[in-house]
Amino acid sequence: MRLFIDRLDQALNALTGRVSLVAGWTLLALSVAITVNVLLRKLFNYSFQGVDEYGGYCLAICASIGFAQAMYDRAHIRIDVLTQVFPLKLRAFFDVVTQILLLLVAALLMLKAIEVVQTSHQMRALAISPLRTPLAVPQGVWAGALTWFCFTLAVHALRALLKLLAGDWQTVVREFGSANLDEEIEQEVALAQARMSARTGGQP
Repeated sequence: MRLFIDRLDQALNALTGRVSLVAGWTLLALSVAITVNVLLRKLFNYSFQGVDEYGGYCLAICASIGFAQAMYDRAHIRIDVLTQVFPLKLRAFFDVVTQILLLLVAALLMLKAIEVVQTSHQMRALAISPLRTPLAVPQGVWAGALTWFCFTLAVHALRALLKLLAGDWQTVVREFGSANLDEEIEQEVALAQARMSARTGGQP
């Protein structure tokens, strides 16, 4: 059971990274489109229809995708002034509690998003822009992104709980607790070294 959850969590982590990369390129393309639109409006008094509207959709969807990536990167903000001085076992316990509480919030967001999509679909709601976009379409993608966040978080929280029940306190704190300053520095140095190695083709 634990081995299966570990492998599933790793696979979801890798897949989330790829989806986040697509979301990042989408935001980059959106930035280019907005820049071109601003220049056209300034220089030629012309504007593309829908850039603002679809830009808002992209931001909402990409942000929801980013929630899952932030979870794997332990980048969600925590107030951990007190827990840092707790004994290892107690820190591990609160780290698991944090995962479960975050899962409850994610589930609430997912359910509310699905409710919004259902309402828009039933009302056949359209955007108030000239494009008259059916709102259920972008809202459905947004709800799907939140559902993905909730699913990955559920697997991640279950893995944390299994580690806790097995008495693997160190792994719980290391993989599910908030990153301290030393860990963040090590991660940034490792990323910088990887980028330098990629540029130089692995040559020292």
